[in-house]
Amino acid sequence: MKEQTEIQNNKKFKAILTSVGGSPSPIIYNIKQHKPEHLWFFCSCGSREIAEGILKEVKKDNDYSPNVRFIEIEQYEVLGPCYLELRRKIPELLKEYKIEPEEVLVDYTGGTKTMSAALVLAGMEKFSNFSYIGGEQRDKNGVGVVIDGKERWVYQQNPWNEFAIRDIEQAIYLWNNYLFEASSKIFEDIAKKVNAKHKFQAFAELALGMEGRQRFHFSEAVRIFKSVIAKLPSYYYGKNDFGLIELAKNSLRICEECAKEDEAKILRELLDNSLRTAKQGRFEDAAARLYRAMELQAQIWLREKTNGKFKQGRFVGNMSELPEALIGKEYCKPDHRNQIKLALTNCIRALNDLGDERVKPIFNDMEVGEKSKWFGAIELRNSSILAHNLKPVTEKGFNSMKEVAAEFFRFDLSKEENPIPPMDERWFW
Repeated sequence: MKEQTEIQNNKKFKAILTSVGGSPSPIIYNIKQHKPEHLWFFCSCGSREIAEGILKEVKKDNDYSPNVRFIEIEQYEVLGPCYLELRRKIPELLKEYKIEPEEVLVDYTGGTKTMSAALVLAGMEKFSNFSYIGGEQRDKNGVGVVIDGKERWVYQQNPWNEFAIRDIEQAIYLWNNYLFEASSKIFEDIAKKVNAKHKFQAFAELALGMEGRQRFHFSEAVRIFKSVIAKLPSYYYGKNDFGLIELAKNSLRICEECAKEDEAKILRELLDNSLRTAKQGRFEDAAARLYRAMELQAQIWLREKTNGKFKQGRFVGNMSELPEALIGKEYCKPDHRNQIKLALTNCIRALNDLGDERVKPIFNDMEVGEKSKWFGAIELRNSSILAHNLKPVTEKGFNSMKEVAAEFFRFDLSKEENPIPPMDERWFW
């Protein structure tokens, strides 16, 4: 208990929020120890007089004149009204006096049991520091109020903040739904409240790295993952990290390969990203990613077939080096800048004219006209809001695109090849 008192004495608080009722001595003792700039009394109409008496007593100390506010409650024995009044007043006080929650000490010594319970419930949502003034001796054979001069300080942190249980649950939910940036912000907030500050800052970085990966900002993600990997081992020295460090290393490897424009790796990441995006119900965005994956695959085949004369659908050789099979083709004529650029369908046409057997099933399907599965899937994307029309891509539409992509490009879309797994609660304890 001596250690707790020393911790408390060394901490400076700008405000004390205290419930009032019963003996004023413990509250006076607490205020005199801290002498905060602001005193906020939570009292009933009947205990307002006690609060004013406390204020008069503490002001006897030279040069101590705090800013004072009274939060009065009529239904002081009913939990709901007490709790709601505190929830309404606490944000107002913090805003009015420009005080941070960690600069407030919540003292729940006085007041009715209901008032104390309400103060703890409402306080736990905002504050980190709590105190209760107990005593070595009490009247009424040890079960009454603390005898003056026998006060004993019980200082404690908000258990919700110490373990960040609710905040971690929220961060996990966001992560598991691929909302990595929002998850990162929650971890940043957790880091401000808990003792393991640097560990939770590392989790914030990890989530931010995943956000970079999800947005295809691979170079930025590489920088973040390297920073995280340098920190994580120190938090699990001699302990099981339950695959966390390996997850970070795998993500770093993937992002490094993609940042170097390894087309095969980017292709797989596009496919995995499309599946993750579809799980969020964002079928429009998922379809755009899947379309780009099909286009990239066709561009890779075209590069291979022309020994690098085409790169990402653009002819990069001299015009004299254009393959003979493509010369004079309407889809392969130079534009006004004398450049040849082929999008998805024209890549397929070019590959077919070059005799690439991999695209024969696609080209043959294209030839059947209105019943073409290929054009049906492509039209879903081309007529979408994010392309050239105003029709949203539905789940059914996205699944039909998946079927075409799997059939014609032999993509494995049954699962992600490099998934971002759900968070494991064991990482945090």
